[in-house]
Amino acid sequence: MNLTEIQEYFSNSLITFENNDIINQSLSKETADILYKIGLPNHNTFGGDYEFFGNVELLDGKYLKIGTKNTFINEPFGLCIDIETQQIIGRTHYQEGIRTYTINKNLKTYLEYLYVFKRFTNEIKIPQTLGEYHLHHEKYAQELKDRLIAVDKDDVNTDFWYSSIGEMELGVI
Repeated sequence: MNLTEIQEYFSNSLITFENNDIINQSLSKETADILYKIGLPNHNTFGGDYEFFGNVELLDGKYLKIGTKNTFINEPFGLCIDIETQQIIGRTHYQEGIRTYTINKNLKTYLEYLYVFKRFTNEIKIPQTLGEYHLHHEKYAQELKDRLIAVDKDDVNTDFWYSSIGEMELGVI
């Protein structure tokens, strides 16, 4: 898998970002190139519909908000890049305050994980290749985990992916 293959797969839903001084000064060249040249796909994964608008917003001087998520909870959400670590972070406002959680270690891995997840959903899970999902959710969770580990063995243990796969194993999602 390479970024060109990912770009071709998501071609209809990719949003590229406008050239921006904050991006140029705060992010690695690889991350900026992904935002400017490849783009990010509007998509649905665990927890909601993720949308990108091609612009950024700096939050708390640390988080570069690149997207948002529409959820049934209606809590404000930001998909962000931590400019200090380059990690992809989910940032949610709850009544109790703001919570952050790690999604992926960088934008390239995030894009690769999205690609694996969408292919898994479209080619394995939705057609129910491993049997009826509600009866075999553990098999589906393990298949997704194995595919993600093949991309990057560590990011499968981030807050987002670990909890999401755990919920699949239990049949919650």
